[in-house]
Amino acid sequence: MSARTVLLWNRLPSSLSQRGRAGFLIHARSYMDDGFKRPSYRGGRNPNFNNRNRNNNRYGGRDRVQRKEHDEDDHASLSKSIPATLIHVPKQADAPEVTLDTLHNDGVLHKMLYKSISRMGFPGLTPVQQMTIKPIVESLDQDVIARAKTGTGKTFAFLMPIFQHLLNSRTESPYMVRAVIVAPTRDLALQIESEVKKIYDNNYGLEKFGCISLIGGTNFSQYMKKMHSNRPNIVIATPGRLMATLERFSNKFFKHVDFLVLDEADRLLEIGFKEDLESISRTLNENNAAGPDHIRTLLFSATLDSKVQSLAGNIMHKKECLFLDTVDKNEPEAHEKIDQSMVVSENFAHSVCAAMDHINNKIASSPNYKAILFSPTVKFTQYLSSILRKKFRSQLPILEFHGKIDQKKRTNLVKQFKREKSGILICTDVGARGMDFPNVQEVLQIGVPSELANYIHRIGRTARGGQEGASTIFLCKDELPFVDELLHRRNVTIANKEEYTPLNETIEGLTSETDPQELSDVIISVLSFFRTAIKEYRFKENRLLPNVASAYGILLGDKEAKIPIYDRDMLQRLGMRNSSLTSKMFDLQGSAAQESGYERSNRGSYQNQNSYHRNRGNTRSQRYNRDGDEQFSFNRDRRSNSFHDRKFYQKSQGENPRYDE
Repeated sequence: MSARTVLLWNRLPSSLSQRGRAGFLIHARSYMDDGFKRPSYRGGRNPNFNNRNRNNNRYGGRDRVQRKEHDEDDHASLSKSIPATLIHVPKQADAPEVTLDTLHNDGVLHKMLYKSISRMGFPGLTPVQQMTIKPIVESLDQDVIARAKTGTGKTFAFLMPIFQHLLNSRTESPYMVRAVIVAPTRDLALQIESEVKKIYDNNYGLEKFGCISLIGGTNFSQYMKKMHSNRPNIVIATPGRLMATLERFSNKFFKHVDFLVLDEADRLLEIGFKEDLESISRTLNENNAAGPDHIRTLLFSATLDSKVQSLAGNIMHKKECLFLDTVDKNEPEAHEKIDQSMVVSENFAHSVCAAMDHINNKIASSPNYKAILFSPTVKFTQYLSSILRKKFRSQLPILEFHGKIDQKKRTNLVKQFKREKSGILICTDVGARGMDFPNVQEVLQIGVPSELANYIHRIGRTARGGQEGASTIFLCKDELPFVDELLHRRNVTIANKEEYTPLNETIEGLTSETDPQELSDVIISVLSFFRTAIKEYRFKENRLLPNVASAYGILLGDKEAKIPIYDRDMLQRLGMRNSSLTSKMFDLQGSAAQESGYERSNRGSYQNQNSYHRNRGNTRSQRYNRDGDEQFSFNRDRRSNSFHDRKFYQKSQGENPRYDE
């Protein structure tokens, strides 16, 4: 502990437990470390208050975040974040077309690589590939930052330069790792490996540049034996498994690395891998036989927020850095070839009905219908999968995909859905980024995503490789502020809007075989998700949560039925123990009903004021494991975060909201 921390610790009352002292120090350090003055509540002007933000808006009483002109602002902020000289290469509308033939004729691509890519039968290079491949190949001593939309061919934009480099230097360290590619999730790492194997399959002469994936959920010792026997030149890994490998074998395999590629860098940071990525970069550079500044870093990202820029500044060591911006400043962030629609219903239960009717109509009109349906939680994913199997199993495959499925089965599911000509994949956001499934005609979403960026990445599962696609999101009326936020913060407009009212037979079809206990668990998981979405989209809590809770009765066929709650701890984990909405949403039974109104309304002020800081450990970075998969810190049977005393879970926190299982 620092001197200031020790001083604070010693000054705390001796009657306060060690846990209490720790919670207070977390609170105090947030002020010591963030560089702000502690605000005064005794009157006068708050030094952190910006009077310009007082204008009201129709949803939250605060100004929205204004969308900046990234073509100028990001260039300027990147220049400040990165010590190297930044060379900005913006997208040009009138740039001449770059083809495989021109790259081969100009000497950019080796004939072996040219033959392999040509045999894949691509109609041409995507705009991202046209803009990035040649500069990466020819800029031998520059780091690269590339911004590109999802679904635009980023994977081959870095694989082709890597193979070109290996061909140009094939006599140098042939049995050592030459390129390290870091992906945010296991499934994306395996997909990148499959793209490498396509390059092998179309020219066996390239197989000498071996490739291996190092991901969690697999046998570490077995893969280390493969590293020893195969001596791959390309390693594709998730951060956790890569760090474990570097700790033991950095000097054995990684002394001659030339490239470090970060794919989906914004997603890596969103999960909480910043320190791991900096450690990986530092270890690879310190152990490099050619010197600490030898490795070229290629960073690919859909967005360039302050976190991505800070990471770039910490891991890039070349004197110059290319900023290849493949997104025009006037373009919306969503892919222009996706036809976006929304279906608006009175309540959340009707959104489920709308999705069922929509799928039924699509299957009737297109027997080869292939779609991905996104759901906010694992339990809701399981519920939707069960319904769809009962209705459509005989007509097309119905596959369920989420983080609670073991890695081997997930890998097989990915392979199966890629092979299928038709089918529906129901998944959580574990499938939202980077996954490339061919011929997906439509992306469906029931409810809002956990954050705006995930909307862009979800719909990016269709219209891949220059094709056209469609997306439909099913919203209840109290979720509509999401649409407004999407426009103002991401410049994305959902042009097609349809109002939906379900027929009685549609509701009856859902209620006929619904188990009340299972449905209760499902709706509670969705409520837990929406509690954090309230702040993200400025929803009105007193409208949205009762709307979602009413889905329990509607989907049971009894509109008056409320979600049964037998344990007061459940309300506590939901963050609704003291909420005025409790009686409107829940049927309190057992111990939950025994607690008196006086006890509910007279909690100690110390608990309420400090509940947030006692739960600082419940951050986004801890909602995932070290390999980027969903990690569930809380469940309804027991509290796995044992550090925090039960009494400190208050309305502002609740159960882990997005991954509640």
